[in-house]
Amino acid sequence: VIFIIENNGYAMGTSVDRTSNVTELYKSGLSYDIPSEPVDAMNVIKVHRAVAKAAKRARDGEGPSLLEFRTYRYKGHSMSDPAKYRSKEEVESYKEKDPIEQVKKMILSKSILNSEDIDVIDQNIKEQVKKSVEFSENSPYPSPEDAYKDIYVQEDYPFLRE
Repeated sequence: VIFIIENNGYAMGTSVDRTSNVTELYKSGLSYDIPSEPVDAMNVIKVHRAVAKAAKRARDGEGPSLLEFRTYRYKGHSMSDPAKYRSKEEVESYKEKDPIEQVKKMILSKSILNSEDIDVIDQNIKEQVKKSVEFSENSPYPSPEDAYKDIYVQEDYPFLRE
C-alpha cells in the first residue's frame, strides 16, 4: 500500500503551522518504520517519480510507503469559506506554480503538442465532465444494500449484516 497525505497547508481554515507541532507530516510514517518522504505535489514529474518508487517497493514486496503530497488549494475549504486567513499574495504565488500550467509549458516547450492540440484536450475534458455531471444528476440513488457491495473479497465476512 502507498499511504498519501494531501497537505495543502491548511486544516479547514487554520494553517498546519498553527495546528500541529509536527508540520512535516510525512514524519508520522517514520514512527512505524515506513519509508516516508515529502513530495512537491505542485510538480507532476516529482509526483510521478515518487509514486513510481513507492509502487516498485510495494510490488517488490518491500512493504508500504508514505508520501506527503505538499500542494495548495486556491479557494476556501468549502463554499462558505471566504479564505480570509490567506493573503492574495500567497494565493497568487502558488498560482504561479500551478501544476497544470507547468505541464502545459513543458509540453509546448518540448513541442509535444501545440496550443491548438491543448485547446482540443481542454474542450474534450470539459465535455466529459459535463456528461459525467449529467449522468450523476440523472442517475437513481443507490439502494441501501449497495453500501455493502464490493467492499470485502470474503463474501461470508462475519461482521457484515445480512
